[in-house]
Amino acid sequence: MPGKLKVRIVAGRHLPVMDRASDLTDAFVEVKFGNTTFKTDVHHKSLNPQWNSEWFKFEVDDEDLQDEPLQITVLDHDTYSANDAIGKVYIDIDPLLSNEAAAILSGWFPIYDTIHGIRGEINVMVKVDLFNDLNRFRQSSCGVKFFCTPSIPKCYKAVTIHGFVEELVVNEDPEYQWIDRIRTPRASNEARQRLISLMSGELQRKIGLKVLEMGGNAVVGYLQCFDLEGESGLVVRAIGTACTLDKLSNAATSFLPPCSSPSKDLKEVPFSEDPNPVVTHSSGPSTPLKNQIYSFSPSKSYSRQSSSSDTDLSLTPKTGMGSGSGGKDGGPLKALYRQQTQSAFEHREFPFFTLTTFPPGFLVHVGGVVSARSVKLLDRIHNPDEPETRDAWWAEIRQEIKSHGKALGCHAVVGYSESTSICEEVCILSASGTAAVLNPKMLQECSMEGCSEHRLDDATSLACSFCHIPYDELNMPFPAHLTYCYVCRKLKVPDVLFTTIEPPLEAAITGKGCLIQARLCRQKKKTQGEANATAISNLLPFMEYELHTQLMNKLKLRGMNALFGLRIQIAVGESMLMGLASATGLFVTALPSPGGIQVAGKTPSDSSYDQHISNIQKKINDMIVKNREIHEINPPEILEETLGSPIPETQQHSRLFRSHSESSDDVSELDLSHGKKDAFVLEIDDADAVEDIHSLLTDAPT
Repeated sequence: MPGKLKVRIVAGRHLPVMDRASDLTDAFVEVKFGNTTFKTDVHHKSLNPQWNSEWFKFEVDDEDLQDEPLQITVLDHDTYSANDAIGKVYIDIDPLLSNEAAAILSGWFPIYDTIHGIRGEINVMVKVDLFNDLNRFRQSSCGVKFFCTPSIPKCYKAVTIHGFVEELVVNEDPEYQWIDRIRTPRASNEARQRLISLMSGELQRKIGLKVLEMGGNAVVGYLQCFDLEGESGLVVRAIGTACTLDKLSNAATSFLPPCSSPSKDLKEVPFSEDPNPVVTHSSGPSTPLKNQIYSFSPSKSYSRQSSSSDTDLSLTPKTGMGSGSGGKDGGPLKALYRQQTQSAFEHREFPFFTLTTFPPGFLVHVGGVVSARSVKLLDRIHNPDEPETRDAWWAEIRQEIKSHGKALGCHAVVGYSESTSICEEVCILSASGTAAVLNPKMLQECSMEGCSEHRLDDATSLACSFCHIPYDELNMPFPAHLTYCYVCRKLKVPDVLFTTIEPPLEAAITGKGCLIQARLCRQKKKTQGEANATAISNLLPFMEYELHTQLMNKLKLRGMNALFGLRIQIAVGESMLMGLASATGLFVTALPSPGGIQVAGKTPSDSSYDQHISNIQKKINDMIVKNREIHEINPPEILEETLGSPIPETQQHSRLFRSHSESSDDVSELDLSHGKKDAFVLEIDDADAVEDIHSLLTDAPT
């Protein structure tokens, strides 16, 4: 057999009273793995039993070691009736299956009951002995490490980053299965708990197999989600970034010489970053990636090849949002970047990365946030027990994200994540990330072809390069106010930047950051089926627009110009939709200072109303000054003549940001020339608008 599992039950403590006559417990333990079960002796009349059992041995395949959890059940022995359950412990064996794992897993584990919660603790010792298995057709992925952290762990160096991996597993939910006996709450809960453990292990094993086929040994940025779809089934899905990691022998990372010529045997050659990178002062969080060694493999992203999903099931158009951040598409340098990057990713189905922190120089340009959402009906799934339909749904969403990134002049998406929101038969699928242009010197293809022959412009190593727009400024995919970079004064940058990643290490940051949140609730009619999905589809685009409106206003109120780590959550209920957007606001030195917020009303003839508007305007101005002092935002003053004039727009630079949608007639009544040209204009035309401004002012800085 490929493996042997050994388990020893040592002791228990703080068990609950199961015998009311003696206020004690006659406890024993069942140890189950697969179809094999062992039992300990009964320890009579004790709440802190000492079993000290022998080693229970299970001979199993390594595939079962990954799929099956070790199930430990603590029971109270009854002579004349059925034994009473105290609780259970599920132990994942996978951490013991790698070469670097500890020889034994031991300690106190909480005993959990699905009805009563934690009911004491149990001391367990677990060992795994694996035999050498040279079977190339094996179905296990023992040795592949999984890390939920979106950055390379400190004790490892990344030799190669292969790309995006995903997997999805579907099963029937025990809660909705037909059984011939009376269903008890505990039995249903434990059946679902065991199934979730089994599906999680199977999913992790399948992703590990994909990583091994790509030549990797780890998954970083691993995100696993559970979708309870009711009668349609239970879905476990996961995404991550496949990597090849090497464990560091000591705390200091030794730098490898950079690749200057193609490898003769075409093996993947690791590269190192510049040992003396140009890094300016940044108030962003420290990250272990500063001294990492990276290489990128041209291997294909592993995800299912699926046909286009059923268009009749998609009841909402996907939406994309981008905030610009790079330079003009002119000159041979930009063309070289785009050509090399495109050639490195053109054979990837989905060039996505779930990482959010990167080494200096990895991100050449950031195009902004790209997102896609779709509303699906679960009762339209033809085969609920098969994953094909759901695979097609997610493939459609990912393809939409990829197309949004290309529209921004980018060929990769970093900080990528996926989520769902389910209510009855309606499911909202969401995906988001940050469109980016990656440094071709850090791509394995380039290192094979002799990347040293291409000497890139010095601007790529500046602290401002990631802010330069990657798209053509004369053919922008959305309206934007562009100016010359406030650091290099050569290339164009947007007035604001939204991203889902952490601030780059080389980014020049002024002052301190703070949490910025936007919250929104919208009512909907209580309907069923397609009518319900249509109502949700009609609300989603406006909700996302209003959430971004709130984020923009709060960002301006704090005197900042960039958002990092943006996460938007949409929750759906029977009669309401809720949205929550969270991010970290910062002042990026390369971007222009944000303009003020100007308040305007529709009835200026009323003197008392004018006074009210003036008071609100004064509060906003005072709040902006106060926030700049709190967050220590004091950017250097640079003359506009030095930077160059902004790109002319067809419309005025003043922007109208309101909390509610309005008709074109309403917009025309507002005098956009009121106040500064670069100011955001908030129109007060009803009680809701006044309430929005009040909530904006009362949202205390953190």
